[in-house]
Amino acid sequence: MILRIWFQLVKKLIPIFLTILFIVWLYIYYGAWDYTIKNIPEFFRLIVEHFILVIISMVCAVFVGVTLGTLMTRKSMKKASSTIMTVVNVWQSIPSLAVLALAYGFLPLIGLSGIGMTPALIALFLHAVAPIVRNTYAGIDAVNKDIIEAATGMGMTQRQILFQIELPNALPVIAGGIRTATAIIVGTAPLAFLIGGGGLGFWIFTGIALVDMGIMMAGAVPVALIAMLFDFCLAQSERLFVSRGVRAETKIV
Repeated sequence: MILRIWFQLVKKLIPIFLTILFIVWLYIYYGAWDYTIKNIPEFFRLIVEHFILVIISMVCAVFVGVTLGTLMTRKSMKKASSTIMTVVNVWQSIPSLAVLALAYGFLPLIGLSGIGMTPALIALFLHAVAPIVRNTYAGIDAVNKDIIEAATGMGMTQRQILFQIELPNALPVIAGGIRTATAIIVGTAPLAFLIGGGGLGFWIFTGIALVDMGIMMAGAVPVALIAMLFDFCLAQSERLFVSRGVRAETKIV
């Protein structure tokens, strides 16, 4: 039994280890390590800017996405849910760079600057909210109706049913949407440099402009590692907050 658990753990960790090893090899091979060491203050500034972009836009996307997805499952908004979902799907199909360009062009029309971290945060938020809305709606809508009817028969209010039955059962699906949104944000955040949003995109695009693989890798490798870090943390959070029974039921469904 112990050997089987150990084998399963090793089988999961080997691909992750090999991926990290390959990324680190690229980082060292192209001289990105030397460049980073010579520019440590700038590196930490870019890392902080990147984390600010990712965390703020992610928190806003989760709050709005889960709220909107939940409201779409209520009877009062059932008729409008298909229209909202169509808009969400269309918005999701727009390329990341186009979303940033739209934010750059539209925000000055309403009195906001089209350059800087604010438009970058808005663009990242808008691009990431779609999968959270979609998964929240799908997760709650897929909850067994017999359970809801039984809860109603026991005298539970709609609020109690939502927070004690629907959301807990939909949590694995919602978590999947959040992980997808996080991957989108981390992958799109380097583009924020193009509209003055800062972050590790500065080194990536500087390296591309100068045809310098060392500078480019100095920005690209940390972005890849940050993406893996966020995905790992969210996966562990899901295991912590979602019960085994709900996870097993979700996999079966």
